[in-house]
Amino acid sequence: MFGDDQAVADVYATPYLHGPSCFAWVWDEGRGAVGYLVGAEDTRAFQRWFTEQWWPSRRPRQPRTEADRRLLPSANDPERTLIPQLDAYPAHLHIDLLPEAQGRGAGRALIESMAKHLAERGVPGVHLVAARDNAAAQHFYPRVGFVPIAQDAGSVTFGRALRPESRDTESEEPSS
Repeated sequence: MFGDDQAVADVYATPYLHGPSCFAWVWDEGRGAVGYLVGAEDTRAFQRWFTEQWWPSRRPRQPRTEADRRLLPSANDPERTLIPQLDAYPAHLHIDLLPEAQGRGAGRALIESMAKHLAERGVPGVHLVAARDNAAAQHFYPRVGFVPIAQDAGSVTFGRALRPESRDTESEEPSS
């Protein structure tokens, strides 16, 4: 679909190994990685860094396919990951699983691990965008606590509120 696989990685995966407030999990079933989840807990800081530092440092690219013609201009958009509901859902993520890892709990495990991590850090919510024609994603995200918060002709933005995890492991006795 893409003529430049490095560009796809430079937009959707690799920056999450370098950017501010980023996180990454890999799903490995013993034969190597079959999935990953990457994201940033502070989307505003991530987008500023991506626009000002990361993307300008990548080599110039010429689109070779229709998919490239959509991807490359979107990477230059300084508001690409910003949504109107960012105060409620300040973190964002990307998740991808190979077919052999789908439908067996890997996606749920990655999502729940990420949600726990973000909640422990006091992040109130996380969002992601899924293509409207991706029926599996449209079915999966509500099953792991996401709700549609925006949509357009080609995509649905999902958000999940996170409950802050208590860092205090001892419960307090009620006072009389």
